[in-house]
Amino acid sequence: MRILVISDTHGSLSHTEKALESAGSFDEIWHLGDVLYHGPRNPLPEGYSPKELASLLKRHRVKYIRGNCDADVDVRVLEVPEMPRIGMEFLGDVKMLLVHGDQFEYGGGDPVSLAQVHRCNVVLFGHTHIPMAERCGGVLLLNPGSVSLPKSETGPTFGIIDTDEEKFYLCSLEGKVLKEVILIERE
Repeated sequence: MRILVISDTHGSLSHTEKALESAGSFDEIWHLGDVLYHGPRNPLPEGYSPKELASLLKRHRVKYIRGNCDADVDVRVLEVPEMPRIGMEFLGDVKMLLVHGDQFEYGGGDPVSLAQVHRCNVVLFGHTHIPMAERCGGVLLLNPGSVSLPKSETGPTFGIIDTDEEKFYLCSLEGKVLKEVILIERE
């Protein structure tokens, strides 16, 4: 199975379309928050069209995590039953925690501690708009960055989880693999 991992689209239809196209085939999308609204601290992203972005995403199987810019109206527009602040996914013996990441900024701990509390191998988060794929304290920390409002020299990015290969690929908006990591280190 291939999972497209995106975050912080902030209503950008054009950049999200490009990420979906560059990702190639995938079975589902995990969106780590800040889906439709650009937020009061961000500029309008290129291709800002939240209504059309919602229509595009409704054509796919999407698991959403609520970000700090997501509101109840977004849940209704996306026509999903819920948009939780935290999620858990199991891929074989890999236990993954999904959060937006703003809780780390506002005193909610850090990703490694949160992973340890929930006994997870991997933490997937967004919010910073800065891609990350590194191990810390025995936990794999993965941030796909932002497809619309990047805050690093890397530019717009997204992630792919390949469950057959048990790998995470960090990709540029054009689909170039920037980094790959194994999801779980086996002894």
